[in-house]
Amino acid sequence: MDTHELRAVYDAHARAHVPEPPPLGAVVERDGPLVSVHYGTHAVVDHADTTGADVTGLVRRRQEAARRRTEPVEWRVHPHDGPALGEALLAAGFAPGWERSVLVAPLDALPDAAPPPDHVLLPGTHHYEDQALLLSETSGPHRRALREQKRDGIRFDNIDLKLARDGQVRAVAWFHLMAGTPFVAVEGVTAPDPVLLSAMVERTRPTMPRAWGWWNSGIRFVVAEADGDLRRAYLDAGFHEVATVRSHHWSPPGVPATERPVRALFLDPEHDDLWDRFYEKFSFSPSIEVHPGIREPVDSATWFLDGPGSALDQAIVPELLSLARAGEPLYWLNWNHVGYRCDPRRVGGPGRPGVPGQVFPDGDYFIYTTPDLRLGTFGHPWENTLCVFGRDLLDRVEDGITALLGEPTRRDGRNTGRVWTFGPDSR
Repeated sequence: MDTHELRAVYDAHARAHVPEPPPLGAVVERDGPLVSVHYGTHAVVDHADTTGADVTGLVRRRQEAARRRTEPVEWRVHPHDGPALGEALLAAGFAPGWERSVLVAPLDALPDAAPPPDHVLLPGTHHYEDQALLLSETSGPHRRALREQKRDGIRFDNIDLKLARDGQVRAVAWFHLMAGTPFVAVEGVTAPDPVLLSAMVERTRPTMPRAWGWWNSGIRFVVAEADGDLRRAYLDAGFHEVATVRSHHWSPPGVPATERPVRALFLDPEHDDLWDRFYEKFSFSPSIEVHPGIREPVDSATWFLDGPGSALDQAIVPELLSLARAGEPLYWLNWNHVGYRCDPRRVGGPGRPGVPGQVFPDGDYFIYTTPDLRLGTFGHPWENTLCVFGRDLLDRVEDGITALLGEPTRRDGRNTGRVWTFGPDSR
């Protein structure tokens, strides 16, 4: 394929790509040819062909959205559409920033390469994570920061690959599978090492485990952005320069948030500490045979569950959010899995990311709680029960849960006499 054909494929598929599902804690909004990803800390706007669009109106609406969220905006402009969008952004107060080449290569044009002697390739691992992040932050510029990709949580469409020797990371590259398109994007690379690109290509082949989620996904092209020596290295590796992209930046009044509304927690000291305190306070005994599983406290009630459903979330989760104190996060814990922390004032409702998790214990112990464990929910998957603890929460949700599930089987950890039976008379 020649450069013009590769640009046509890039324009048709890679621009204004909509990530599905959205990155963790982010909201994706479409407005005509625009796709905006709102992270709660900043927003990134990309666009398909804007020829003939009301670009002034598009810019105004995106600025209004950024003002509501107090998010600085990075707007990626493709000049080969024409000058209208860039002129509208300048008129609205945006400042031009970096400019990079857009480089595309057919996947099958990238050569195979093996790690050099004494080097090891580390795919999808936490080894040397801090080294990789530091290396990514002292190189670039990159299409997207590695730290931002990490904040997306565990996603099979994102991978990072590290090339290490003697316990030191020598190079790192991170990639994003643009699901629904024939493209994979090089989000960043700290050194133009062909081994990293070759290892990425290997993940698209059916010899890799299905869990990677990449093989048989229809990937046929790789897109990257670069300038300077890195650009020349891509061109030498078989990439074609199909376009350029320039950033434009604008910040609304106010101080933006420094963290996304939702954060994944796994192997974090904060996550481990919360679990340790939960075990101690509630004498948690995880077992398929130990019921109730925790020492249910005073000011608690426990119901038998009658199947999963969104009605429980609707009855409980909004009250959990509203009872959080100023500056206090809400946690959702999933035993032996990734946990989540969210900002109750910035999740749920239109234009906001959803609240992580669910009340119903679908396969494992699910817990919502505050940092001090004063209130929350505990779902037991083997006993098939839900315990709600904390007087403030119980006062708000007990009647609604009872309307859904019948009378509690325990109050304050003591049996009420209600016994679970199957069938229409179970209540």
